[in-house]
Amino acid sequence: MGVLFYCLARRHGHVYFLPDWLPLNQSAPALFGALGDQLPTFIHVYAFILLTVGVAAASIARLTFICLAWLALDSLLEVAQMDAPARWIAAHAPEWFSRIPFLENTAGYFLSGTFDPLDLASIAAGSLAAYLTVHISQGWLQDEQRA
Repeated sequence: MGVLFYCLARRHGHVYFLPDWLPLNQSAPALFGALGDQLPTFIHVYAFILLTVGVAAASIARLTFICLAWLALDSLLEVAQMDAPARWIAAHAPEWFSRIPFLENTAGYFLSGTFDPLDLASIAAGSLAAYLTVHISQGWLQDEQRA
């Protein structure tokens, strides 16, 4: 779902991991309207929580920890896109990062990123949505209501 979003809504050359020919939208990302800017942060945290829960065979306690851990990590990555932290991270990224795929873009990620408080809200909403998705799908909510 996330890759599809990037193909449909992100402008050519604005997504690190997609080849230049793949994005279908060559102009401003208007397909998703006002949600277009916050939808990726929602999708990222939601998907990573679901993947982690699936791999970890999470209990309710683990689910809470997983959701809080991804909320904290994604929020930290968002805050680190502010000017001062971004410049510090870019200046201190180790030279050997340049030889490792994805790590090679560390400085560019933070320097090109844009901090947005609404992204923090969408990260929180994605974390809560993932928590509720797993909680309800596992029947934990029904079990608690019966008790």
